[in-house]
Amino acid sequence: FLGHYINASELDLGMGIGDMYYPDYLGSDHANNMVIPFPFIDYHSKKLDIDKDGIKQQLFSIDGLSARVSMNGSLPVTSSGARKGMDDLDLAVEIGPALVYKFYEQNGLTFKLDIPIRAVVSTDWESVDYRGYKTDPRIAIDYDIDGYLLQFQTGGVWADSRYNNYIYGVDRDDVIKGRAEYKAKAGYLGYKTSFGISKKYEKIWAGAFIRHYSLGGAVSNDSPLTRQNYAIYGGLFIAYLFDKKFSQKLKKWIE
Repeated sequence: FLGHYINASELDLGMGIGDMYYPDYLGSDHANNMVIPFPFIDYHSKKLDIDKDGIKQQLFSIDGLSARVSMNGSLPVTSSGARKGMDDLDLAVEIGPALVYKFYEQNGLTFKLDIPIRAVVSTDWESVDYRGYKTDPRIAIDYDIDGYLLQFQTGGVWADSRYNNYIYGVDRDDVIKGRAEYKAKAGYLGYKTSFGISKKYEKIWAGAFIRHYSLGGAVSNDSPLTRQNYAIYGGLFIAYLFDKKFSQKLKKWIE
């Protein structure tokens, strides 16, 4: 099946390293910085795309409409600040389907409507727990100019009560002065705006992004764990791309 799609000249594989800046959670007043390794996969064809945005495949025969596997996640954090004394937040992985409608594409400029819905699971490496689901429909604008890919995204974020309670809920055992018992409800979590830039060279891919969340009107604002009405994320990444011969060997192995 994969051999039908893969053209070695359009497949790039590699390994990279990134430096991430991120808060403990949306609304936290404590932030983290972490250096992480990551695999680099970049493949594009008329039928299938695999890149940092997930796996996307043409849906039906409707021009501009496609489906993809949407993936996201959050890094583990040790509880501090408003969550001090509570359970740590484990590594979380989000995965699910997304519909993407491309309503404009010309001269390197693309406008898309991206509607994902993802299940969230967390793990402490001893067990895996289902944490609910999230959705963050957004307008995405990509502009490819002289080999530089500029990306802008904007849209809201919603989650069910199970997820919100995992992040913002306070059990009776965790009540202390200034931190009352709280049970979260489903709803709006904030508005996201992000900007990214990347460039792929013969042997190197490099990129960076910054993302801002405005939390005004979020259901989580009632939680004693919410300390501020905004959140900022950022990252710098660089990857080394393997030789094309490696891709050719992979294609031969798959076929």
